[in-house]
Amino acid sequence: MNSKPKKTLFVVTLVLTVFIQNLMAQNNGSNSTQDLLSKAISDEILWTKSEITLNEVSKIYLLDHGVVLDLPEHFTIQGIPIEIIQKNQIESIGNFPLVQIHTLNIGDDKALVRIYLSRKEAGIDNNYNAEFQFTKQNMAWVLTNKL
Repeated sequence: MNSKPKKTLFVVTLVLTVFIQNLMAQNNGSNSTQDLLSKAISDEILWTKSEITLNEVSKIYLLDHGVVLDLPEHFTIQGIPIEIIQKNQIESIGNFPLVQIHTLNIGDDKALVRIYLSRKEAGIDNNYNAEFQFTKQNMAWVLTNKL
């Protein structure tokens, strides 16, 4: 039997395998970012510090500054819409909570998220922060420590 078709089939299979693995890695990265941010932003530790609950807000603004955010256009957390804004739009959001991602480090099986929550109360800016450490267990991110 001719070995040329076998070699061609092997090369095509190899190229397709690499392509599919790269595509899956890209999708997992995006899903990881969304999953980690959803868990961190909705965690009660951050909202308790600000003396409001997530249920009391109808929208959360997410500042696009300092960290690359690979998020879908229509991103919600517990049904609350998240709107990504630029630094020059901060003054226009009024009293709505503003979240800034300070650190977003995602590894193969560990992740670290540091976030700030800012909120105006009676014209005064109040800032709260929290740090979240995650470990990947059975293909899902599990919160293992928060400060």
